[in-house]
Amino acid sequence: MLVSHFCVLYDQGSSNTPCQLEYIYKKPKLLMSCVFGIVFIVFGNLAGNAIQFGVFMQAAISPGCNEDDPCFNKGAVLGWATTVLTLCALINIATRRLAIGLNNAFAIVKVLMVTIIAIVGIIYGTVNGDGCRNISWGNKGASGEFGDIVLALFFAMYPYTGYEQPFYVLAEVKQPRRIFAKYVIFAMLFVMVLFPLTNVGYLCMVPYPDNNSLEDNDNMALALFQRIARDRKESHDGMGSRQAVSVVLALFIFGNIMAQTFTASRVKQEIAKEGILPWSLQLASGSNSLLSRLSSSNRQPAINNINHHLEQVPIAATFLHWVFEIVLVLLFGIPIKPSTLYRALTYLKTFSIVGVLGLFTVLGLLSLKMDSRIRGGKGRRWHEKVDWRPWLDPLPNLVACAALGFILFATFAPPSVSRPKEELPYWCGPVTGWAVTFLGVVWWLGLRFVQWKGRWELLVRRVPYIEIDHQGEPIQKAEFVEHERIPIVGSVRKRHG
Repeated sequence: MLVSHFCVLYDQGSSNTPCQLEYIYKKPKLLMSCVFGIVFIVFGNLAGNAIQFGVFMQAAISPGCNEDDPCFNKGAVLGWATTVLTLCALINIATRRLAIGLNNAFAIVKVLMVTIIAIVGIIYGTVNGDGCRNISWGNKGASGEFGDIVLALFFAMYPYTGYEQPFYVLAEVKQPRRIFAKYVIFAMLFVMVLFPLTNVGYLCMVPYPDNNSLEDNDNMALALFQRIARDRKESHDGMGSRQAVSVVLALFIFGNIMAQTFTASRVKQEIAKEGILPWSLQLASGSNSLLSRLSSSNRQPAINNINHHLEQVPIAATFLHWVFEIVLVLLFGIPIKPSTLYRALTYLKTFSIVGVLGLFTVLGLLSLKMDSRIRGGKGRRWHEKVDWRPWLDPLPNLVACAALGFILFATFAPPSVSRPKEELPYWCGPVTGWAVTFLGVVWWLGLRFVQWKGRWELLVRRVPYIEIDHQGEPIQKAEFVEHERIPIVGSVRKRHG
């Protein structure tokens, strides 16, 4: 018996990451899709940032109340976290155009804010006391042993994550072949310069030895503005600056969560297209946005009018994304301190998405390049399929493989600084990250068992509908996805109509 389904996706930003890994790791079939899919579904979100949003909102409401004080309202923090996650999910399914516009607006404002902080910090710190001359680059912590350095590297990588986001939604980028590559390179170079300058600006305003005299010395943005408030003799012990900075940082986190919701929901659509999830076609399908339903009486399926259909959004995939965010926030937020949970979730996201999935990607790309060099025309002929090769190729791949492989296993080295009892053990993060990766393997084994028991094999067909615009650029207007169960009779596979 043939069981087949058919779905259509229109105007959806898409990620080809599962397909790329399946292209690289062709055998065993669907293994890499399951590993990528499970890891991304669990940790491909900003639940940790939502916790920090709640902390900043609590600080804006009660600026004199710290986490260890009796007045600190942990329930309010979790409430703010679930609220911001829900609001971003609603925006994502309500309107695609507004979501894109808000993402662009927040990106511009955040870049301007970081630029202003860097400039103000360097200039103000130099003019008022010449704090830039007091910067000391020596280690001021309790130690600097191997385990401490590796842990610090993970948290240092987190602010630089997010470069992969535009690649997840290339279908939303106008003329990607003409403008995308050069602007990605420009953005990376810009941030590589801007982020270090921002840290210099922080240290010019608040040199390291002076940090201990300030409240919340782990928040450099707050310390910077408290320095300005202190110089201007602001009343109420700088509570006004604390409230203002908390609100600004909370708004930036809101923008980050909204951008992640936009991209991650579309990645989960791509994962569902591979047929590895329950209700895969429902999760992979696009739906009319909520506002388009209210503004139009047209209820015809989008397939009937490819060029003039209603605005499409990933409602089912967004719901899946939202569910896992809420589960992480509530399941771990109730028993764990907000600051501890924020560090744990950000570590896990960096370890799993950047570390594990990044290692699989660069290892696969290196194997393709080496296969082309060693086997030539008898191999997979990767060099004949690419339009651009980086300088010193494949040296960048070798460096990336070595760095990611080293840091993923070096993180098991214990830090020398003893942790408080309420903190999670140092090994909890890497063990959890690898366990979820192994869960992807278990999911694949379960999928293969279901197919073996049912005597069928899944066949996925993906046919894009592409038009050429007036500038000669291809535009994907739709994608037809078909999942077909092919019965297996004995050792021969037969199709039954």
